[in-house]
Amino acid sequence: MDNEVIILPKVFLSDNEPESPIYIHKHISHQNSLRSKILLQQNLISLLMNGEKILDYGGKTIEINSDQFVILAAGNCLMTEKISNTKEYSALLILFDNNTLINFFVKYAALISKKKWKGEVMEEPFVVLDKDPFISSFISNLNFLLQNNILGSTEMKQLKFEELMLYLLEKYPKIILSFETSRQIEHSDYEIQRAVELNITNNLTLEELAFLCNTSSSTFKRRFVKLYNAQPNQYFLQRRMELAATLLLQHKENPSEVFYKVGYKNLSSFSQSFKLVYGVSPKQYQQQHLAAYQ
Repeated sequence: MDNEVIILPKVFLSDNEPESPIYIHKHISHQNSLRSKILLQQNLISLLMNGEKILDYGGKTIEINSDQFVILAAGNCLMTEKISNTKEYSALLILFDNNTLINFFVKYAALISKKKWKGEVMEEPFVVLDKDPFISSFISNLNFLLQNNILGSTEMKQLKFEELMLYLLEKYPKIILSFETSRQIEHSDYEIQRAVELNITNNLTLEELAFLCNTSSSTFKRRFVKLYNAQPNQYFLQRRMELAATLLLQHKENPSEVFYKVGYKNLSSFSQSFKLVYGVSPKQYQQQHLAAYQ
């Protein structure tokens, strides 16, 4: 099996099976030495459980043991896996496409903005980190979920991916924020998504949002429609009212406490917008839905 070319995640798919944005797979080998050329079509977090691994990339060689794990960007990587005669080689693999990475940065844009890190993007396509008690516990939990077939849905895989990434963001912000982001995503689209998520409740004009993205209003609007399949005013209205509905029902806040939290200057204009989306006033909406749960 020397020099076998393995394409990830294609090797996991059956014939005619469509690709998924995220995979979680347990890889096990009982061979004493396996040298394979790996073609990564997606980004990879390899959580080593047993054995050792040697990565060869661009003339550089890095040894990884079971006390470490590695994050690799999509691309080519020559990998050599080594195990002893007395135990197996095993690793948990989390593969995710660039859109999954983009969506993570967009979803947690508010948290990421608090990191206030400004630095150069890392040039290396991989980073090796040491395990700690959290990572070891995460691996055990992930292994349990796999063994008991609890990771079947994309939503569960997404949840575990975000859990790990949020932890790494807290502990290694420089590494996570700089890990190939400028190379892997279309910068202009990312800036638009980030500006949108950070300003859902700020009631900015189209011109102000475009200014934040260093682009013209017409270009911003065109890219916005392409990304969200909706006009900016429609999208912001829907998102603000969804947030308002959550505050009214889950937090049981009064409409007079909600309107300013979703970017409105007065209760009257907020109530008009809410009625456009839900057909009733905020107070009526709250009374109807809370009564249904009682």
